[in-house]
Amino acid sequence: MVNDLLNIFIPHIILILTIIAQLVLGILKPYSLAFKYKDINIRISNVVTIIGIIGAIAGTLYSSGDYAGFNYSMIVTSDVKALSVLVLICGLITVFLNTNLLRGNRQGCYKYHTLLLTALLGGICALGANDFLTLFISLESMSFALYFLIAFPKGYNSKEAGFKYLITNAISIAFFLFGVSYILGLTSSLNFTEITQILESERCSIIYAIASIMIFAGLGMKLALFPFANWILDVFAGSETSILNLLSTVPKIVVTGVLIRLLSGVMGFNAEVNAVILILGLITALWANIYAIKETNVKKILACSSAANAAYMIVILAVFSSFAASAVIFYLICYIFMNMGAFAYLNMIEPECKQLTLDKLSRTDSRLSASAFAVCCLGLAGLPATSGFVGKIFLLYSLLQSGLILLPIVLLLLLLFTTGLYFYIKLARSIIQTNQTVIHLHYKILNSFSRPVLLLMALITIVIGIFPINLIARCLLLFQ
Repeated sequence: MVNDLLNIFIPHIILILTIIAQLVLGILKPYSLAFKYKDINIRISNVVTIIGIIGAIAGTLYSSGDYAGFNYSMIVTSDVKALSVLVLICGLITVFLNTNLLRGNRQGCYKYHTLLLTALLGGICALGANDFLTLFISLESMSFALYFLIAFPKGYNSKEAGFKYLITNAISIAFFLFGVSYILGLTSSLNFTEITQILESERCSIIYAIASIMIFAGLGMKLALFPFANWILDVFAGSETSILNLLSTVPKIVVTGVLIRLLSGVMGFNAEVNAVILILGLITALWANIYAIKETNVKKILACSSAANAAYMIVILAVFSSFAASAVIFYLICYIFMNMGAFAYLNMIEPECKQLTLDKLSRTDSRLSASAFAVCCLGLAGLPATSGFVGKIFLLYSLLQSGLILLPIVLLLLLLFTTGLYFYIKLARSIIQTNQTVIHLHYKILNSFSRPVLLLMALITIVIGIFPINLIARCLLLFQ
């Protein structure tokens, strides 16, 4: 038991202690200090969360690799550690982008951080889960925290977005549990290792294929895969920008990691399942790219971008191999940093820009910030000298590694990448046009961390695009 705690649960314990600290601080709010210093509660809660997340990252890196504990219900492997660190980094960046949100709800800052830490805790638990019960509880812990984070800002739109996300996830739970119940009936087990061993020695039936497809459908809803993708447009349009930074990254990392685990074992014994995953991924990418072309709302364009990029990774995972999984992890890392850069810019201008539409999207008086946003958009488009370009090439190469029979899929993905160029370039061009309104950021916004985060994300996008070899090598080592 002690070894299990030391080798698996150090980051989880650190996050739980940080959550308890936030709850205690929420009860003991320093009202006298808050009266004199308006932002003291925000700063205290931010610092506590930052310390907790950094401690959890250190604990994750300290954890032993290739360790299974608690009756094989939780495991630690190199890919689990890498994705857990990525989840925690996304949470850390979100803390630096929450200034605008919390200034409108100073007394609720401790509740906000409790929900944020709970979402991160559920995410890293899901990544390390090795049975369906642990996975279900972890995913729902993450999802419930996200419901309330989306609805946290004041106003009708955020409450509507939170309710729509709740309804969609309720449906995804039904699909997921339906599939799990069939797997339990076939194998009399919920443990991934035991299920894999049983299925290796038995002929898979049509019931197994149906169960696997239902499980994938439940997880696919969280990635906004077609035909369950419409919710993402309304939720993104009604959510606050810093919350979107979390919503567009953490669930994507977690579900991608879970799918890699399932497709390498529990769901990897039926070609029909892979065919369904491939078809749904291509349809989702086609839908998202076409919808984004005619869309003018910036948040909805980024919602389509989120769905499209998830679909690209799903297409690669459908033709599963260790090399394909490495390519997906590399692309996921590239996407996360580019995406966070785009949302950091929107977070910076949102207080001064009344409408986040292409024709009314303001640009800052800082050419460096506008250029950094353009770099992130062009990276998402996959232009050379950015990490997005290398990531897309790596995805296509991983498909060709699986056989020339997949060449039509490669050509179709190339067509979809080219289609996506239009709306990404349109988004980048919208802030560098000479007729765009220039906003002068006041002191409080300049004093926030949105601008440093934006510049850092743009720098990472360029550095990975120019020097990708080391990161690619590390991703390949995750599955060897």
